[in-house]
Amino acid sequence: MTLCLGVDIGGSTARVAVVERETGRIVDSAKQSWTDRGLDAVVRGAASLIDGLVKVHPQVSGTVGVGFAAMLRGPVVVNAPNLGWRELDFGTPLSAAIGRPVRLVNDLSAAAWGEYAAGAAKGATDSLTVFVGTGVGSAIISNRALVAGASQVAGEFGHVKVSLEGGRRCGCGQHGCLEAYMGGAKLAEWMQEEGLAGGAVDLEPLVTSGDATAKRLYDFAVGHLALAIANQVTVLNPGVLVLGGGVLRRCPGMVERIRATVAQRATVASGAAVRVVLATLGDDSGLVGAALLS
Repeated sequence: MTLCLGVDIGGSTARVAVVERETGRIVDSAKQSWTDRGLDAVVRGAASLIDGLVKVHPQVSGTVGVGFAAMLRGPVVVNAPNLGWRELDFGTPLSAAIGRPVRLVNDLSAAAWGEYAAGAAKGATDSLTVFVGTGVGSAIISNRALVAGASQVAGEFGHVKVSLEGGRRCGCGQHGCLEAYMGGAKLAEWMQEEGLAGGAVDLEPLVTSGDATAKRLYDFAVGHLALAIANQVTVLNPGVLVLGGGVLRRCPGMVERIRATVAQRATVASGAAVRVVLATLGDDSGLVGAALLS
């Protein structure tokens, strides 16, 4: 049995897991929250968790994989809206603190790899993974390899534009992004502006109850999400479309809208080839994927 380490860095917590490389099974894990989102504090917190697990499992070897909700360039976090970071080198000081090499990967890339290696897309050669939670993200696996792109940001699905001019401001700084309407945090803001109570997962029940304002927001946000996914299916021709994230897990109507739109709007050949499934690893997909990518 070969053990590897995976880390998942969020806006207020870090999770670390020891993972069995052959199966993707989590052997042990630890979690820590923080209020100080500065670089030094996050490095110290992550390093402490890693060191603690290594003491218990000294046979852990190799590079540590770190999934990060951010645009990345090697060890540098280019833009992490949840932490308020821009152009900060996180990988180098973390590697120095733990005495091991570190590989940073986008959190959706990590989640997609986890589902590909040990979850809902296991056995596929080509997959598209879309998660809707606080934000909207995706990752592409083609011929058993992650698609990175020329500047390592392929799959930034949440930042495709759904408005030709202007539009709502996104956390990335641009306007009209899909995430500005459909990401859980931004959708909740939009709901509040329109006088609707609750968060993103409360929108679907409001629609079911007959609220006209809720239906208007829902049809725009979910309609654009579903159409964007169908277009991705047309372009990428994946064998499996994996849907996950906290919002989609709790809103079955959104999932059904996506299924129906893919069936209706993707090309016949791509639509016939794709299998639409829900992520099976839950909150662990990014941890497992980061470890297995290390």
